[in-house]
Amino acid sequence: MRLNRFWSILGVLGTMIATDAYAQIDNLTNMSAEWVRLANRNAATDAADIVVYNPAGLVCLSDGFHLNVSNQTLFRRPEHTFTDPLTLSPVSFEQDDPDWFVPNVYAAYTRDRWSVFAGIYIPGNGASLDYPDGSITTRRIGAGVLQQINQEFMDAFGQVGYTAIAGESIEASSLYLTGTIGGAYKVTDCISIAAGVRYIQADNDIEGELTLTGGTLGDATPDVPLTVDVEQSANGWGAVFGIQAVPIDGLVLALRYESKVSLNFKDDVNGSDNISQDIGLFVDGDRNRRDFPAMIGFGASYQITPELRGEADFNYFFQEAADWGRSVTGERISDMAGDVWSWGLSAAYLVTPELEISAGFLYTDHLWDDMDGYFLSATGAIETLYSDNWNLSTGIGYRITPAVKLNLGVAFTIWEDETINTDIGPVKTENNTTTVAVGVDLSF
Repeated sequence: MRLNRFWSILGVLGTMIATDAYAQIDNLTNMSAEWVRLANRNAATDAADIVVYNPAGLVCLSDGFHLNVSNQTLFRRPEHTFTDPLTLSPVSFEQDDPDWFVPNVYAAYTRDRWSVFAGIYIPGNGASLDYPDGSITTRRIGAGVLQQINQEFMDAFGQVGYTAIAGESIEASSLYLTGTIGGAYKVTDCISIAAGVRYIQADNDIEGELTLTGGTLGDATPDVPLTVDVEQSANGWGAVFGIQAVPIDGLVLALRYESKVSLNFKDDVNGSDNISQDIGLFVDGDRNRRDFPAMIGFGASYQITPELRGEADFNYFFQEAADWGRSVTGERISDMAGDVWSWGLSAAYLVTPELEISAGFLYTDHLWDDMDGYFLSATGAIETLYSDNWNLSTGIGYRITPAVKLNLGVAFTIWEDETINTDIGPVKTENNTTTVAVGVDLSF
């Protein structure tokens, strides 16, 4: 069988791999070491990381420069189990490597009633997907290829041509690197406001492999390696607005709004890729929308005693208003995903003038309209797994000097198990993540 005939057979598989969008983790809330140890920062006024949580609160910082730098390491353990369409036996795949570097840096200068700010951070994604033994995506593609090509062999020769797939792997990374600048102003002793802009540079890298093997006709059916190797990139601008009120001593109320950022990803199919374009998985030069959703965040902070502070957060993410393209059957993918909201509580206690201990939680709820449809329409979504989850945080802040504060935090995120119905049967998923963060906050 000639190679061009082989590729023509693969072409019919495009409809079973619905992929206008590669799975991504949108709207992260863990964007500083302080957040990792508290889980709630929307009404904070004590460090420069509030550039992204409460920009209007920057006017509460002491006069001078403030710098906040931290890094997170994520140990993610998503796993999915399903019945192998080839062997009809249960098979499981799980994430392999941790994400060592998820950094951020924020800076602010406060003077009298004014503050100007800037930051470089990762508001979404920032993680990798690594399945060295394959996943449901490689198994679905492999099973589909075998089914189609073996039907052609049966018609031509009265027997199947290939009996197995081997060498499966899939690896991907996604980075939404963001820069923001803006300013804040204390209008009255009670009210302050902030406004800024942010720029997102989004880059995805996707690599996958599998090999058709077990040929039954000798030299006429050699092993056939199939490789996906694609880079995607997009960029866009958005606006940020904030307002803070301090109605009574010790009570801070804050609100921020982040606008949608339009992202139109361009596919760059690399030379080693020998399957994407033939089956319509990715097409070189194609563009696919995956906007970064707008959100609104509200927070309240209250100094209960001189040593004890309580905080509460509420966030709402407007996913349905974003353009994430359409499924092969015409539904808007963002409508299938629905919006997302989260709420949380935390407490911080000053043990000594230098040492603060803290703990908190955040619950996230996905308002699915069609969960199965979303997971089938976003390649790689099952491997990363979205579901309702609880984040439990704890840590310490230690003031080394009056101008230097060290932050150490650890967070445990537990996703609810889900069963996703796919074209090859139900897929059972589970996931948990441990996040470790270290950071320093400087004032000078």
